[in-house]
Amino acid sequence: MAAVQQLHLREALLPLLGRAAYQHLLSTMYSPEVLGALGVTPETVRQLERLIATRGIEAIPRHETMLESDSKSRIYVVHTHLDDRKPWALVLKWYAGARQQQAPIEEGMSAYFRQRLAVHCTVVPILAVVPLSVTAEAPLSVALLPYLGEVTLYDGLHHLPRHAPEVEALLRQASETLAYTQVFGRLGYEKRAIQLTHLPPDEATAYFLYQIDSVLLRIFAACGQPLTMAATLLEQFGYFATVLATDSCTAGLYYRGINPRNIMLVGARQVEIDFEQDTLRSRFIDIVSLLENGLEITDWDMSVDYPAFEAQMPFEAWEWCRQRAWETLAAHNYLSHQQVQRLTTDFLAATGRLERHYLPSAPASYSRSEWRLLLETTRLFRHLQYIGYCKRNEQQALTARKRLSSRYRQHFHALWAKIALDSLLFPRADEEQCLPEAQRPAAADLRRTLDRLALTPMTSA
Repeated sequence: MAAVQQLHLREALLPLLGRAAYQHLLSTMYSPEVLGALGVTPETVRQLERLIATRGIEAIPRHETMLESDSKSRIYVVHTHLDDRKPWALVLKWYAGARQQQAPIEEGMSAYFRQRLAVHCTVVPILAVVPLSVTAEAPLSVALLPYLGEVTLYDGLHHLPRHAPEVEALLRQASETLAYTQVFGRLGYEKRAIQLTHLPPDEATAYFLYQIDSVLLRIFAACGQPLTMAATLLEQFGYFATVLATDSCTAGLYYRGINPRNIMLVGARQVEIDFEQDTLRSRFIDIVSLLENGLEITDWDMSVDYPAFEAQMPFEAWEWCRQRAWETLAAHNYLSHQQVQRLTTDFLAATGRLERHYLPSAPASYSRSEWRLLLETTRLFRHLQYIGYCKRNEQQALTARKRLSSRYRQHFHALWAKIALDSLLFPRADEEQCLPEAQRPAAADLRRTLDRLALTPMTSA
C-alpha cells in the first residue's frame, strides 16, 4: 500500500463532524485501554495524561498518513512519538455512509475468527470502534487497529520473481488459512456464534445478478461511461448466476471476498485482516480471488485481446489468439496457470477434509464436470466484478501510477473473463464438455457481448 500525504484527520473531520467528534476520536486513541493493547508503557501513559492536562489532547505530537489502497474505506496510519519514549502507531479505518453499520459487525467477526483460527494463524484485533456520527447527512464510525506495517501479501508478491516457488509457498499458506476460515465460518453460522446471510435459491440467483449490476454496470455508469449492453449482459448472465446460486445454497461456506490485499506480511508471518459479516457462498469464489488477482500493471499490449469465435473464421487462427491471451494472463499474474490449478485443487480438497472433521453435514462432492463448470463460471463472475472494482479504483486513485495500472487491469480482468467463458464453449483437448448444450447459444451471445465492453485503451495517466 502506498502512503499519500493528504487531508489530515483534523482537516477531514472538523468540517464534517465538528470539534467534539474529532476530540472524542483522539480521546479513544489515547485511552489507557487502547494504549495498553498497543504495548505502550505505563510511564508513557502517565506522561501523556500530564501533557493532555496542561496543553490539551490536540497537543500530542503525531504524524498522520493516509494510505492509498483498494479498500472501500479510508485508512489512516497515526504515528505518535513522545519525547524519547518508544513510538507507536495505530491504524484508523473509516466506515462511512451505509458502511457504518459494518464496523461493529466486523469487530465481532474479528473476535470470533481470532479465537477459532488462533492455532493456525494470526488475526489482527479491532481495539475499538468509535461512532462519530449517526446522522443521515454524515454517518461515520472509525475502527482502531494495531499498525502492522504497510506490506500486504499482495505487495510482497511484487518483490518476488513471478511464478517462483516462494510465491507458490506464500499462496499455499494463504489458501490453507482460507480453507479453515471458510469452514469455521460455516461452523460459527451453524452454532449461531456469528450471523451470516443464507439465501434461498431464487434470491441467491438474484444476488449474483445484482453483484454484476452494482459492481460492474453501475460503477461504469457512475463514472460517466454507461455500458450500452448492460441489460443484455445481465440477461445473458442469468444461467451462470443460477450455477453459482445452486452451489451457494447446497454447499456454501463463509465467503470473505478475500484476495492477497486482505493479508498483511509481518516478517515471515501472514496476518489476516477484514472479516466482514457476509454470506454463505460457493467456496470457488474466494480461491479465484486469492490466486487470480493479477499484479499491478505498468504496460499493456492491446493486441492480445481477441474476439469471440465465429464460424467464418479459421478455428486454428482463433485458437492461436486464445493461446496468446492465455499466456499474457500468466505473465501478469503472480502464479502460472499450472500453479493456479494445483493450489485450487488442493484447496478444494482441504475444505472437504475440514468439513468432514468439523461439520455434522456431509461435505460437498463434485464430479469433474461440475468442478470445471463451477470454476470457470466463478472466474467469469469474479473477473467481471474486478473490472468494476478497477474502474472504481481508477476514479479514486491518488497517484497517476495507480490510476494507469487500474486502467490496464480492467483489460486484464476482461481478458480473463473472456477466456473463462471460451473454456466452457470450446474446451481444450484435455477438458471435457461441461456446459449444457441448451445453454450454449446464450453463452455464445454473452461472449460476443463481452467484446462490446467499453474499456478505453488509455496509454497514459
